[in-house]
Amino acid sequence: MFMNHEIIFFTSIFAVLIGFIAFAILKKRKRSAKSIYKLIDDLEKKYIY
Repeated sequence: MFMNHEIIFFTSIFAVLIGFIAFAILKKRKRSAKSIYKLIDDLEKKYIY
């Protein structure tokens, strides 16, 4: 029982930490919609065509 509680506890802390890091990176790297569409288009040309 204790092991299951410990896994749930650390998993939730890990998920919150990953979410916070992702949010901080996305907030720091703001991009306009135009640049995001250009990036997607470039990736499609590189990997699909």
